[in-house]
Amino acid sequence: MQPESQTLPPQEQQTVYDVIVIGAGQAGLAMGYYLHLQQKNFLLVEAASQLGQSWRNRYDSLRLFTPAEYCQLPGLPLLLPEGYYPTKDEIADYLKQYANHFKLPVALGQKVVQVTKPDDLFYIQTTSQTFQARQVVIATSPFQTPFVPVYLTAPSERMVQLHSSQYRNPAQLSAGKVLVVGAGNSGAQIAVELAKTHEVHLSVKKEPKFSGLRKLGKSVFWWATKTGAIYASPTSLFGKKVLMNNDVIYGRELEKLLQNKQITLRPEITGFHQQEVLFKNGTQTSFNSIVWATGFRPNYPWLQIPGALAANGQPVHVQGVSPVEGLFYLGLSWQRSRSSALLLGAGRDARFIAQHLA
Repeated sequence: MQPESQTLPPQEQQTVYDVIVIGAGQAGLAMGYYLHLQQKNFLLVEAASQLGQSWRNRYDSLRLFTPAEYCQLPGLPLLLPEGYYPTKDEIADYLKQYANHFKLPVALGQKVVQVTKPDDLFYIQTTSQTFQARQVVIATSPFQTPFVPVYLTAPSERMVQLHSSQYRNPAQLSAGKVLVVGAGNSGAQIAVELAKTHEVHLSVKKEPKFSGLRKLGKSVFWWATKTGAIYASPTSLFGKKVLMNNDVIYGRELEKLLQNKQITLRPEITGFHQQEVLFKNGTQTSFNSIVWATGFRPNYPWLQIPGALAANGQPVHVQGVSPVEGLFYLGLSWQRSRSSALLLGAGRDARFIAQHLA
């Protein structure tokens, strides 16, 4: 059962919420859990028409590399076998179940277009309503705007181009050579899948590093939680070391395909000549399709509060606490640790923010 979207009360009786949470993904829902425990008058505002939509929109074959026991939000277990790697739809279903279980108030279909603070209150304007709150938690995730590099020359319009956020399955791509650009975990999984049906080349900035999903019979996440590595602050010596190895690809499938020359590794792109892709080592090859697994960039044009954002548009915060009184962030990459943007760390960081609320 989907949480019901709420309707704004008449203007003369408009509710002033203790807290409004912008975004009802994993971070927002975890925040909702702690607000529920604190008996706050709160609301989660979500742009999508259903919970878990961002997970459902990802490529069909996506499985997490985190075992189910490390994919849980506080207060409700994810009822899947230990050691099982969940699919994207299983996570989406769990998020919907989570909101229903705790009866979290969620306003769906409410895309935020402006947040201001002209006085002691925050005004959150969506495409259809304006909400008021004493405090705001922004939990919109760091994966907001797809990023595609720009070069001096552009590829031919005949070449099929998809960002990883648009990619669903190999059937979207025409026959022939495919170039996957970027070797994060999503790029690695997509390249492995495409290698079953296409000739795949993988463009990377540096040689990929791989890690198995298990070490000495235990999940790498068992080791990471037991040693505390996953919770190390980005400013600690241990956290800095983890940050240096933050580009590790989990799983050995891509490594094996590269070793067997079933996928060809290529250097960075320098430009294009029609359907020819020009590479940093001076080589060039014609491709029929490109999948840009080049990540995302945060984007907060609607956050119109002085001091909330740095000159580069990034949130100004210390462990999620903004210098703007009453404003908080949740779910940012490395907000407090490597776990901050993962299901594994959502509850831990939400509890921290809850402790700082008035």
